[in-house]
Amino acid sequence: KPFHHKPGSIISVEGENLDLAIFKHEVEARIGEGTCAVKTLTHNHLYCEPPAHLPSLTSGKKQDLESLPEFTVRETLQLLIVLQLHK
Repeated sequence: KPFHHKPGSIISVEGENLDLAIFKHEVEARIGEGTCAVKTLTHNHLYCEPPAHLPSLTSGKKQDLESLPEFTVRETLQLLIVLQLHK
């Protein structure tokens, strides 16, 4: 099925156990070099809103007329460790 970019549309990703060990605010979805704003993360679905303009391919990828930007999802959680020293 061909991909047609429509501003304001929502991209749906289906899978299993998507929210098993992560929360929506800890997920970053990207289309090429652009951010796909994660709207919902459930056990079986991730919904995100793509950027207004179709982003370019991820750097280092060869672009031709049939190339589509790569869709990636990754964890963005950064751990903050606070150490308290006691006398």
